[in-house]
Amino acid sequence: MLTFDHTRLVVLCAGIAAAGCASPKLTSAESNTNQSLTNVAIPTPYQPTGGPLDSLQPKRETGADRFLEQFPEADGRGVIVAIFDTGVDPGAPGLQRTSDGKIKIIDIVDGSGSGDVDTSTVVEIGDEGTFTGLSGRPLTPDPDWTNPSGEFHVGIKPAFDLFPEDLVERITEERQEDWEQAQRVLAEKLNREIVAFDDAHPSPTAEELEQRDDIIARIDQLQAFQNAYEDVGPI
Repeated sequence: MLTFDHTRLVVLCAGIAAAGCASPKLTSAESNTNQSLTNVAIPTPYQPTGGPLDSLQPKRETGADRFLEQFPEADGRGVIVAIFDTGVDPGAPGLQRTSDGKIKIIDIVDGSGSGDVDTSTVVEIGDEGTFTGLSGRPLTPDPDWTNPSGEFHVGIKPAFDLFPEDLVERITEERQEDWEQAQRVLAEKLNREIVAFDDAHPSPTAEELEQRDDIIARIDQLQAFQNAYEDVGPI
């Protein structure tokens, strides 16, 4: 069994693209990143043996721990390995850093095309150092990036395009249940308002009728939202 405690990795993704096969990171002012490709910071202490990861890396059973005790420098340091796989999770704790603190995954190449994102839209960075992505969210590029033009190509990829079919179906059902529950609460509230209004105004004036029409219009709009419901999934 091979272990990559010091070895740094280049991952080539083929077949079904994993979520990790994505565009380079964008950091916001609030984020605290470790400058890795995955933009995550997971404190994972190095545990050569005797830790909870032993079941995933059985160094004792394969003799790797005894080999490293005899040859401590022969642990993969200074070596870059390219892994060709159907997809990886670059957010996994074991893929964050080598035992000497270096970023373990140094590049990810998606060769499948299934994770391609149309980035033909060009936006300009604003005075505050941000620009608006296609999701409508403000994005703050890494201040260490050099971009004299101030222009950025942006794209968007619905998560449903990357998730397995079974997962999409489950998420869709759960989100629709939440939506319909919220719709029912609002509809009941407006219906109670209509009943209360009619009880309080048995002979409404023209002005009062306008108030009633406003409640009816909100009920109609709520129903229109329900009829037009479409879940494009998380972005």
